[in-house]
Amino acid sequence: MRLRQHTGLQADGRLVGCAGMTDRQKGILALIVVLAAWSLSSVFVKYLIRQGYDAHTQNFYRYAVGAAAVLPFLARRLRQRQAKLSGRLLLWLLVPTIPNVAHQICWTVSLNWINPGLASFLNKSSVVFAALLAFALYRDERWLLRSGRFVTGLVMTVIGTAGLATMRGDLDRFEANLGVGLVLIAAFSWAAYSVAAKRPTAEVGSTVAFGVVGVYTTVAMLVTALGWGRLGHWNAVPWHVNAIMIFSGVFCIGLAHTLYYYALRVLTVSVCATMLLTTPLGTLLISRWLFGEAMTTGQIVSGVVLIAGGFLTLLAKKTPAEVARATEAADA
Repeated sequence: MRLRQHTGLQADGRLVGCAGMTDRQKGILALIVVLAAWSLSSVFVKYLIRQGYDAHTQNFYRYAVGAAAVLPFLARRLRQRQAKLSGRLLLWLLVPTIPNVAHQICWTVSLNWINPGLASFLNKSSVVFAALLAFALYRDERWLLRSGRFVTGLVMTVIGTAGLATMRGDLDRFEANLGVGLVLIAAFSWAAYSVAAKRPTAEVGSTVAFGVVGVYTTVAMLVTALGWGRLGHWNAVPWHVNAIMIFSGVFCIGLAHTLYYYALRVLTVSVCATMLLTTPLGTLLISRWLFGEAMTTGQIVSGVVLIAGGFLTLLAKKTPAEVARATEAADA
């Protein structure tokens, strides 16, 4: 008797149960899910804020369930000795945790005052920050400033970011300006995380590195939630709000990261990173539908210029691993 096989993920990150699909087709399916997850992430955060979940409380709960979703994959790799965690590596992974925590806090707090579409576009400036940090820290990246394509992309991204930040109808509102500033700090922090995670990720693999950083980040989020959040708020909202929060953590943090690493192996870094530059478009459409978000013509043009500039920086890099990590979850 033949058992029916269900579609799902194995603990090593491979898709199973997709009968008749090639590896490339599975990779495309995985990438589509990732694009949906990271287009929705900012929308989920904004929705939870409107339901009374402060940034620190939802950060802890979302990261806790997201990290828990990754732990089986981490345990499987360690059990199969596909990766080995030493005390040195555990300490080393504390370094990328610091900018990851800064990114998560700044990004979530910013959504108190600005809308998801604008935040998502501005987050893509992390591509340039990551490239510049890699240039400053790694000698093998320094040839990039001799690339006309890279310099053009860099200038376009800076122009696009400046246009998004300034061509707003609420320039006179302090809170909105603070939100824009926090998103840019979040983008820089994510770029710093991407660069800091380069070497430990190369040593133990991306799934293990993210699993450990996810646990560290969850602990840090618990500390901030105890200090400035309201951990008991779950009892004051309808059950479906908590269900949405849990789903957003599992889907946008845990599942999306795992599927992204699978897609990277099958479809190449360049394809995945380039496609992820389009997520702000999906976020803006969903935010417009749910929250009535509207951007000025100048902002929309600036957003297109920013994405095009990010695309050029990807084309300029022979092995764009750091830039890919910068685009992967800057708004997860």
